[in-house]
Amino acid sequence: MKKLLAVSLLSFFVLNISNAQIERRRANPHAPVEETFLTKNIAGLGTVQLLEKGDLNSMIQHNFGDVKGGIDTFFGIDEGANVRIAFAYGLTNNINIGIGRTSREDNVDFTVEYRLLHQTKSDKIPVSVVFKSNAGIRTQKEAFPLTFQERLNFFGSVMIARRLNDSFSLQVAPMVSHFNTVVQTRANQKIFNTTYGLGLAGTVKLTERKSISFEYLPVLGNRLSNTKNHAALVYELETGGHVFQMFFMSGRWFTEQHLLTRTETDFFEPNFRFGFNVNRVFGLL
Repeated sequence: MKKLLAVSLLSFFVLNISNAQIERRRANPHAPVEETFLTKNIAGLGTVQLLEKGDLNSMIQHNFGDVKGGIDTFFGIDEGANVRIAFAYGLTNNINIGIGRTSREDNVDFTVEYRLLHQTKSDKIPVSVVFKSNAGIRTQKEAFPLTFQERLNFFGSVMIARRLNDSFSLQVAPMVSHFNTVVQTRANQKIFNTTYGLGLAGTVKLTERKSISFEYLPVLGNRLSNTKNHAALVYELETGGHVFQMFFMSGRWFTEQHLLTRTETDFFEPNFRFGFNVNRVFGLL
């Protein structure tokens, strides 16, 4: 009888402790939605996905020439590559800063992102909203002299995204780019220093670690002559602490002000280039 009583009391206490632990771990219905997108970028277009405080993201972005060259250029792989190396850091959960360097024109760029709204699981806040600004400087030596101000380029956008369900997210981003200097490369070419556009993006999760994403940047209003709307289709794979992104993209650049204004290849012709991104996040705190 004593043994039976002892076992009953022990079971009672174990059940109460388990229930208390379950109660403490109960999900908060008003918690922010996680992983609206898998990474901070798709191919070149930024997303509302920000780093947490103290996290550092390193990213290598790489693409080749366009596939229209055919077998003579091994579908663009033999042509000159464009490479961007970038780092982003979470100052807070809602403020990220970053720096990048692109091999084309030796462009160095600086980024600040601020999250105004974060979608919640309860839909009390239905969307995530992030402001993004980027300033770049063309540092390569030119055949003609350029002042510091003439070398500058700028970008700003308001990224608005919603995770519709566990597998599907969409984003829209009104955007503007400005170049202090625009070089006329063709006779009678129409040039504009400021260009407006829209960034459209989406992702579909195939499994917990695999997804298909897209980005599309239509220009709104005036645009440089002979330029096209940038587009990209991306396969994403998370493995071993890295996120690998393999894609076909029409633009040669990875900074949005350049993708918006200086894409000369039409993805739907079809004509595009193969590329990949490698992302790795480190916790520094």
